[in-house]
Order: sequence, then structure tokens, then C-alpha cells
Amino acid sequence: MYSAIRTRLRLSSVRGRLTFWYLLTLSASLSGFAVFVFLVRAHTLYRELDADLKIRAHQLASDLRPAMLSLNVAIALARDPRARDVPIIVRTAPDAPAFHSPSFPPLDWRGERQLADAARRGTPLVTVVGDPRRGALRVATLTVDRPGAEAVFMQVAAPTAPVEGTLGQLAGTLILAIMLVLLVAAYGSGVTARRALAPVDEIVNRARQIQANRLGERLEIHGGTDELDHLVATLNEMLDRIEASVRSARRFAADASHELQTPLAAMRTIVEMCAREGRGVGDYQAMAADLLDEIDRLRVLVQDLRLYTSAEAGRLLEDAVPVDLADITGECCEIARAFAEEKQIGLEEVVRDRPLITGSAVQLRRVILNLVQNAVRYSPPSSIISISVGSEDGHAILTVHDQGCGIERADLPHIFELFYRADAARSRDTGGTGLGLAIVDQIVRAHGGRVDVESTPGKGSTFAVHLPAAA
Repeated sequence: MYSAIRTRLRLSSVRGRLTFWYLLTLSASLSGFAVFVFLVRAHTLYRELDADLKIRAHQLASDLRPAMLSLNVAIALARDPRARDVPIIVRTAPDAPAFHSPSFPPLDWRGERQLADAARRGTPLVTVVGDPRRGALRVATLTVDRPGAEAVFMQVAAPTAPVEGTLGQLAGTLILAIMLVLLVAAYGSGVTARRALAPVDEIVNRARQIQANRLGERLEIHGGTDELDHLVATLNEMLDRIEASVRSARRFAADASHELQTPLAAMRTIVEMCAREGRGVGDYQAMAADLLDEIDRLRVLVQDLRLYTSAEAGRLLEDAVPVDLADITGECCEIARAFAEEKQIGLEEVVRDRPLITGSAVQLRRVILNLVQNAVRYSPPSSIISISVGSEDGHAILTVHDQGCGIERADLPHIFELFYRADAARSRDTGGTGLGLAIVDQIVRAHGGRVDVESTPGKGSTFAVHLPAAA
């Protein structure tokens, strides 16, 4: 039940929370200030009351001194009208009141004991409770010496009701003033919070208007503060990333469908040719071989697409282990020599160092084989492909240099894009899917590295893979 009540009382809007905390802080500050003012004023009023009471007691002691010096103090004071009109008590001994003024408020036994103790101990000022309807009394005690006789004690009373009334009025005025200030502050803080958060509402409304088919739009809103401007800039950066991701996904879908159309169309043509009558066994065998080639091409394309999506999703390095880059480079070179010799291309391996890499040996082999196959595909016969492994400044460096046709300067920024081909027809003829370098880039990025390319058209290209070396 408590949690349900707290949920109901919880403020859900920022505007409400700002107003609430502002009013809470202001009310605490005003209350603290009001208590301080009240205490200072109460101290001042009671000091003034005590000062006036002392002055009045000394003046009465001076005026009534002849009566208090007489042999019968009670009779002398009873005959003096000044003693009857003033609330005083005169004691010949602490416990023996000789004269009790008719104007002195009645006291109970506790009040009488307090006054007797004040006379006995010589306490100058004491507060006693008289009639509950009249409030407390402030009593001043004076000792009047008498030559040749015992001293007498004169006690003069003054009610504290006027001081308490003044303090009550002050407390009421302070409370009323605080309530009025809080009401004005509540309205003002609400208006201020509404105006301060108006850009946030505008940002929310503008963000809701941005649909998936209009991701190029941005929040052109100035919040008026550094925080809101930073929020708008952050949202715009997020929209940039979302737009780039959506464009990449759309381009991926379009390019993948386009690439899949070619083998599917070829397979359909072969099947349609097989369906026709009047063909010999040799024709069917040739068409079956062509169909298998297209199926293999389609299988490779699907595998590459799956690998690329896995690399882009960051699921390639789930089981990272230390890997000797020189060892897997040697294994890849042995594999690559088989298809390099078919084109009469030489393969040269140079090991300058044996750096360790934390990653996946399978995926690093795919990087090396893709780069070497790419170099073999575009290198002329009798040329040399050089593969070197080394380390520098805490990074392992793998370079693949060929003497092929090279890459035009305009194509260099795009060679790692999905399905990008500088020469689409030639790439398809040589068996490329347009995914090799894109997969290389994703795998290297997953290992925390980068791929640099230098190329001169007609002279060859150099791919340099930089990977952080293991400690």
C-alpha cells in the first residue's frame, strides 16, 4: 500500500519536479529565516521586559523604603497606596511573606515555592506560572537591607502576556508572508519551468515528425542553453548514424538482390533449356555442369553475405585466443600457391617478426586468403606477389603487394564498400562477389585494426593490415 501511495504522489513530469524542489528549497530557506527572526525578536522582547522590570523594582524599592524600614513592615505597606496598586510581595524571611499586594496574581503552591526559593538563593529574575488564564509571570527579587534588623525581600511581578502576544502576532505575520511568497513562487516557478522546457517540447514534437522515409531531416532547434543545444546536437548525430545504418541496410538489400539475380537467372535459363525436348546426353551434361557452377557461385555469395553480416554485428570474436600471425600467414601461403601457380604467378613470403594477435585464427586466415586471392585475380602471369609479416610500435603489420593492374585514385575510397567493383564485368568473370574486401575490412575492424591501401594504376597495389599485438 505504501508503494502504491508513493507511486501516486510521485511527480512524473520534469516541470512538476522542478517546481516541487524549487518550492521545497524556498520554503526551507524562508522557514529557517523566519525561525531566526522569531528567536532574535523573542530574545530582544524578553530582555526589554527584564530590563523594565528591574528598573521598576529599584524605583519601587526607593519609593517604599520608609515603609520597609518601619518596625511593622506589613502594616506600613498596607497603609501605602503605592504598595497596594503594584503587584509586589515583601518577605521578612524567604518562607514568610509579610505583605502580599492585592494586585499580585494568585499563585499555586508550586509558584509560591519558586518565589521562596528565589528569595532564599538571591535569584534576580524567575518565571512562575500564575493563573493559567493570565499566563506566566516574570518576577524580579530585590534584597532591601535594614539597619539593626534583618533584611527584607521585595518581589515585583510583570506579566509575560504582552510579549507572548507580540510574538504570536509576529509568528502569524511570518507564516502568512511565507505562504504568500510560496504561492507567488509556485506560479512564477511554474511559468519559468514551462518557458525553460518549451524547447524540449519542441524537440519532442519535431522528433516525432521524423519518419523512416524522411531520415534526412534534422532538428534545427536552438534551445537557448548549452545543455539543450548539446542535446539537439547529440540527437542530430544519432539521426546521422540511424540514417547511415538505414541507407547501408537498404543498399545491402538492393545490392544483394542484384547479385543474386545473375546466378538465379542463369540457373533458370539452364533449367528452361533442359526442359526442351530433342537434346542429347552431352548437352544435358554440359548444362548440368553450368548449373553446378552457378549453384557454387550462389553458395559462395550466400556464405560471404552471412559472414559479412556476422562481422558487422560483432559476432566474430566470441572465442579470442593468442594467434601467431607468421604461422597462419605461412599456412595461407601454402594454400595460395596452388591457385597462384595456375596463373603462373610467384608467391614470396617474408617474415621479419613473429607477432602474436589476440583474435580468431579462422577469421585472420580468411583475411589473408581474401587479400592474396584478390592479388592473384588481378595480377598478370609471371608476376610476383609479396607477403610480409612484421611488427612496429606495438602493432603487427601484414602487407600484400602485387604487380597487377592497380586501382584508380577515384576508386580507392570505395573499395571496402559492399559489392563495390571498379570493373564489374571483369570481377564477375574472375569469380569475385564484390564482398571480399568488405569482409576483410569488417574482420580487421573487429580485431581493433585497420587496412591501408596504396596503389598505382598499371604498377600494382599494396594492402597493409595493422593489428594490435598481444602483450
